[in-house]
Amino acid sequence: MNPAQHESRHAAITVGADNQPIPRETQLAAYNAAFIELGLRFRWDAAMYEWLCGIECEKGRVARYIEEHHPHLLAAYDAAFLSGLIFEKKNEYLRAVGHLN
Repeated sequence: MNPAQHESRHAAITVGADNQPIPRETQLAAYNAAFIELGLRFRWDAAMYEWLCGIECEKGRVARYIEEHHPHLLAAYDAAFLSGLIFEKKNEYLRAVGHLN
């Protein structure tokens, strides 16, 4: 696990540039912005994000979502590849809004 992150089974906490937790609403917005930028036709709501936060690894949580809700994408892309792209775009959003360096 990245030392800048602490996640538990019930609550994922991502720490930002100021060593303060990044609000869940901001993280959710970052994921949804990444989906839009990558042309993916899905969007997470607060309930889905909360459920996915039970998965310790951020990239693992994205891969699990794709495997369960959009398995057709796996015919063309590897889940790890897609989750890596989404993770990078999410972090670009967080940097743009000043939460990550």
